[in-house]
Amino acid sequence: MSRQMTTAPPRRKNRRKPHHLLGLLFALPAIVLLTAFILWPIGTAVFYSTTSSSGYGDLSPVGFDNFARALTDDGLYLAFGRNIVFAGIVVVASGILGFLLSYVLYLRIRGWRILQVLFMVPYILPVVVTALLWQFLLQPDTGLVNTALRAWGLDALASPWLTGEPTALVTASVVQAWVMIPLAMLLIFGAMIAVPNEVLEAARLDGAGHGRIMMSIMLPAVRPAIVLALGVIALQLFRSFDLIYLLTKGGPVGSTTIATLYVYVQGFVNNEYGYANAAGLVVGLLLVLVAVVPRLVRRAHARRQITEDGQ
Repeated sequence: MSRQMTTAPPRRKNRRKPHHLLGLLFALPAIVLLTAFILWPIGTAVFYSTTSSSGYGDLSPVGFDNFARALTDDGLYLAFGRNIVFAGIVVVASGILGFLLSYVLYLRIRGWRILQVLFMVPYILPVVVTALLWQFLLQPDTGLVNTALRAWGLDALASPWLTGEPTALVTASVVQAWVMIPLAMLLIFGAMIAVPNEVLEAARLDGAGHGRIMMSIMLPAVRPAIVLALGVIALQLFRSFDLIYLLTKGGPVGSTTIATLYVYVQGFVNNEYGYANAAGLVVGLLLVLVAVVPRLVRRAHARRQITEDGQ
């Protein structure tokens, strides 16, 4: 028998597509933007923070002297404390009123779509317009607020809201809350419309009124959205600068000088550009601690509780 010789087909080379190069190509725009708008500014700030720069070309190295000064600067800590008060007032007001307004929209009362647009007006107004509007309303002598209080016989409550040291920070916080409440309302309302109607119908059949539904059903259901909204607002407030600067410029007597405004004054008014960069980095680290430490504490507490329950 003749053995039939068969030749195996030639093996094809395993040509793998360079998936990693393709992935890098898709990620390239994000890498460029991250480098240009985050990494490069941080690196530049770190560089200038180790110099005695006044913003006009003097780059004499000073090592970590600026950081040592920032860590012992009482003015910086006072400004950061005002930032916490400022953010606390705005976050609490945004959480409460944002939830209430979102529930009003959820009820879909007559004209609720018009209300939705009106409620969003403070958030979409330009910052300059907002500042001019509230400065006009809060004028000590001719402002609408004090004029109305005097017309109602409440002369004792009329105050120099933005120019008086005891009231300036709270007033600026209220104005900032007026701007941020629509953002909280929008995020919470988005979570409310995802709540199943069957749950609400069952509650109504059991005789629950609006107050009970709002507090016992809606509030627990949208709690993650509330936490998200307030977290976003808090981060924005610690970077806030424009509105409070336009309202008070940090006065009177520095009573509304928050951390970002303090850094601005050091860099562009006192011409201590190197120290301003160091102070800004210290504020950023303090903000990270404020944001991360409570989360780590809650996580450790949750793990401890799980361990105790397991035992």
